[in-house]
Amino acid sequence: MNMPLGTRLACLALAAAGGAGTLPAQEAPAAGRTIEGPRIINLPSADLPAKGTLGLLFTHRFAQPLEESDWHSLFSFDSGADIGIGLAYVPVENLEVSLDRSSIQDDWEFAAKYRFLARSEKNPFTLALRVGGNARTEVRADRQTGFFAQAIAAISIGPRVRITLLPTYLSRTSGQRFIPPEEDVYNLPLAVAFGITRGVNVQAELVPRRGRHGSRGTGWIAAIEKTVLRHRFAFTVGNVRTTTVDQYTAPDFFGYSPEDYFIGFNLVRQWKLK
Repeated sequence: MNMPLGTRLACLALAAAGGAGTLPAQEAPAAGRTIEGPRIINLPSADLPAKGTLGLLFTHRFAQPLEESDWHSLFSFDSGADIGIGLAYVPVENLEVSLDRSSIQDDWEFAAKYRFLARSEKNPFTLALRVGGNARTEVRADRQTGFFAQAIAAISIGPRVRITLLPTYLSRTSGQRFIPPEEDVYNLPLAVAFGITRGVNVQAELVPRRGRHGSRGTGWIAAIEKTVLRHRFAFTVGNVRTTTVDQYTAPDFFGYSPEDYFIGFNLVRQWKLK
């Protein structure tokens, strides 16, 4: 059938517009970012970044309890802080090596984490093992080194909820301010994470009381986290200020009560090197 040129052009334009309108429906929806990074808050996650990823972690825990602060101290933001700096790298698939340093006792922590089982559409479980050691180099600190091992077992409930259990063995605690070092410590920390939106998560960690090893109460910390591409920022609150395994496995709260709470933050930046 012969049609005027204008009519044919109009038909082509309508067809193109209709085809363009169907493109978004054919595209898969953007996947949400993970609700945990390589670290949950203090505890290690069962997740690892992709091969060739270098990560930098800053932890900051203000030293003044919230109960003792007011607007003159900007609710503890003007107080001193315990600071941690860490590097992690994934040289091969499913293996991460890390080096962390805490300002508390100049505590250095070296670790390797290997993921044996990754979550998939049909499998909600993630399993990993993390082993390493701590060395305290502060002049006044007990300079003994220690070994630790952490099994990391996580179950995901849909894409937005995860529960993680971390059976932990520690050969020697750090010997904090009021408690001498103890040997052969076992504990079972627990973590939960919720994805609120694509880029906002809420996480919480619980470290059970180990009274026979000097722990005066149950340790806990919670965070609200904002993620963007290769960045994670978490604002934290809890009674645990320590971030290394030899210090948080049997916390003594540095002479404070377990009912004293501290705020802080975590900052993570990642680079893809391969």
